[in-house]
Amino acid sequence: MGKTIIYVLLYAAFNVTGAALIKWQLKGKSLETLTEWLKLMLNLPFVMAFVLIVFSALAFFKALSTNSFSLIIPIATGINFILTIGVGYYLFQDKLSILSFVGFTLIIIGIIVLSLNNQAHA
Repeated sequence: MGKTIIYVLLYAAFNVTGAALIKWQLKGKSLETLTEWLKLMLNLPFVMAFVLIVFSALAFFKALSTNSFSLIIPIATGINFILTIGVGYYLFQDKLSILSFVGFTLIIIGIIVLSLNNQAHA
């Protein structure tokens, strides 16, 4: 399970970092013309974001090769979601409500339960 968690964490970190770079590059852009789209896609941070997202996919594929599908997908999605909330809150000043916090807590509990269940069946 140790290697699986490392690959899942790499997946989530690369994925969220790539998405955050894209969000950062989109700030103040309307993307209404082809020229705006091309300028964006040829921008170095935007290209780096795509490279990170490709690396996230590779880490995800490796995670899938190390453990069961029904374990990897929920844990990877949960960790990705948790990192996304953190990045949104700290870097982009996204607002979090009480319901967001409850959902965040339930995701963490779900990841723990899935991990414990997997260890019990190992």
